[in-house]
Amino acid sequence: MRPLLAIALLTASFAASPAQAADFMFQATVGGTLLEGRPLTWTDATMTLLARDGQLHEFAPSHAKQARRTSPTFRGYTTEEMRQRLYEEFGSRFDFTSTGHYLVAHPRGEQGEWANRFEDLYRSFVRYFRVRGFRPEEPPYPMVAVVFGNRSEYERYVSSSSSGAPSGALGHYEPRTNRVYLYDQSSAGGDDRWDETASTVIHEATHQTAYNVGVHTRFASGPRWVSEGLAMMFEARGVHDARSYDRGDSRINYGRLYDFQNDVAQNLPLGNLETYIASNQAFDRLPILAYAEAWALTFFLSETRPKEYAQYLAITADRPLFSEYSTADRVADFRQAFGEDMKLLDSHFMSFMKELR
Repeated sequence: MRPLLAIALLTASFAASPAQAADFMFQATVGGTLLEGRPLTWTDATMTLLARDGQLHEFAPSHAKQARRTSPTFRGYTTEEMRQRLYEEFGSRFDFTSTGHYLVAHPRGEQGEWANRFEDLYRSFVRYFRVRGFRPEEPPYPMVAVVFGNRSEYERYVSSSSSGAPSGALGHYEPRTNRVYLYDQSSAGGDDRWDETASTVIHEATHQTAYNVGVHTRFASGPRWVSEGLAMMFEARGVHDARSYDRGDSRINYGRLYDFQNDVAQNLPLGNLETYIASNQAFDRLPILAYAEAWALTFFLSETRPKEYAQYLAITADRPLFSEYSTADRVADFRQAFGEDMKLLDSHFMSFMKELR
């Protein structure tokens, strides 16, 4: 059977509705690589496949050979299946440690230290949202983190891959592969550098967890302030480790608070609240200030309007597959959750931030 005809028959049940993914799995060889997973979208020109390891693959249906349906429902790889695939990719220079939700490739001899850190963050994240009325989903496959032994190894890998890390990054979450990549910064300066590594772990693992439990979606454009604000909020000890740090001020990210109170609130360089949430442009124009406001707005909404904040996250996570997010839709979704009076909300926001110490 010709490839286009085979895939057309496989995807006939969902091709008429581009906003809805298929339920079944199929297998095909693309460019010499055997892929198996769930078709998310399909046209005559392009197919996007969610593979069983959580990675996204985009290819022309004409490039798929020996296509066949393999299961009526999607099933992610088991931990052992994923471990074997990681070993084939990274080899014996890494150890591979698993927990309930994570599989971490890390320098040999470090036992379960890295995996436990990621798992602790996952459990803290899920607990945080459950008590606020949000019901996180269970990830369908183990989440993967790759910890390199030093910066040069990390940068060498990033430069030879398509992971898309920004220049000078200490680590990053890559939505296409659904992995966190980072390096052990303590290797450059002893154990006193662990705080820097921990901050990177928390920030990037927050991104990863949010995209895998339904707080964000990997499959549609979303507000950048939402994803970055949440990751920065979890950097505070009182958020990612609330059981050990239960004082109210331990929930504050003081670095971002300083930036906001001294550079954002003084002259409003990013415009009013409606202007800021209407697009991602602030992150291109004034990134440091855009990050500060992302944290401030996220912290304000989570602290003062947790029910509405959870509702808003559900709205933005439920957007049509691979859809763009217009300015009008961004503002309308925000108003749906937090009310029509944006000026009043903006006033409450600025007053709240002014009082933080």
